[in-house]
Amino acid sequence: MKSLFSMTLSTCMAAVAFVLLMSAPMIESVMACLLVVLVFFSKRDENSQLFTLCFAIVFIISSVIMYLLESVAYPSISDGFLQNTVAFGTQLLLSLILLFLLKHRMTIAVLITKGKSASVFEKNYAEGPLYLLVLTLVAVDLFALIENFIRNLEHLGVAEETASTFWEFTFFYDYFEYLKAVPMLLCVMMLYVGLMVRTKSHQLQS
Repeated sequence: MKSLFSMTLSTCMAAVAFVLLMSAPMIESVMACLLVVLVFFSKRDENSQLFTLCFAIVFIISSVIMYLLESVAYPSISDGFLQNTVAFGTQLLLSLILLFLLKHRMTIAVLITKGKSASVFEKNYAEGPLYLLVLTLVAVDLFALIENFIRNLEHLGVAEETASTFWEFTFFYDYFEYLKAVPMLLCVMMLYVGLMVRTKSHQLQS
């Protein structure tokens, strides 16, 4: 079986390739590249590699899903309300997948390393902030989806006269990319911080 380092590196490289092929926003391309750099920095720290692997997996899943949506789903959906519902719902699903992977990373570690690596079970000081940031991503996606329903109440059977009152509710729609980009960048930053703290801690112990 591949070492955790090899698996994480290959997964991050695949994430970069998928993101570039999908012509994803610049912020996603930069983040995917930063994950590759992080893998090399954490070559001797399997604990940090495991966190990086979780994010790389979600990048790949996201790229595949977005390709399917843009090539299959969106062309057959002419209704803007349905397109936005699918888009925001998909983003929410991806954030929940990331949260699930982080929460169950110990189980993933056991499956990958067969329980032979003790470092993957050690404390990582980035873990708490990462959970909070990913929960923020989940909240943004959820609020954007809810706002989408509120803004399109006429599609849900509400009289247009009443529904029109909420047509200007576009905060999450207008600023969605920015609201997502900030916590995602902070997630990558926390991965680096966690690695630096663990590296310094190991140096003091040796």
